[in-house]
Amino acid sequence: MNKKIIAGIEIIVAVFMWLVVTKISPVCSGMLDLVSGKQVHMKCYYASVVFVFIAIVLLINGVVSLLVKTSIGGGIMTVVVAALVFATLNDSVGIGICANPEMACQMTAPFVKVCAAVEIVCGILDTIFSAKEK
Repeated sequence: MNKKIIAGIEIIVAVFMWLVVTKISPVCSGMLDLVSGKQVHMKCYYASVVFVFIAIVLLINGVVSLLVKTSIGGGIMTVVVAALVFATLNDSVGIGICANPEMACQMTAPFVKVCAAVEIVCGILDTIFSAKEK
């Protein structure tokens, strides 16, 4: 029963992360002008693409955890994948977000951090409950 609740929370949080990045608090659609005259997306755009991908992976992992009896690997995967959110937000390790505090990505980042933290807690609990079942 506890594993089903945790898997349900994982699914809900993954869907919420996906909605935050795409609908609720999306990053801006601004472009950078290059010296060559071309335009490219800002790094927050690429970070949002990674966040959507991570949300989809967490969603699939939650559904698999819901269907499988013991999933110690699923709990560990949840922790690792959710930790990638924090790595992506870090400028020196991942993609990062805009430094300007007035940009839209500054509102997206806290939502994504909270979702990742909840997923990490769920992954740890899932791993503990799976280890106890064995």
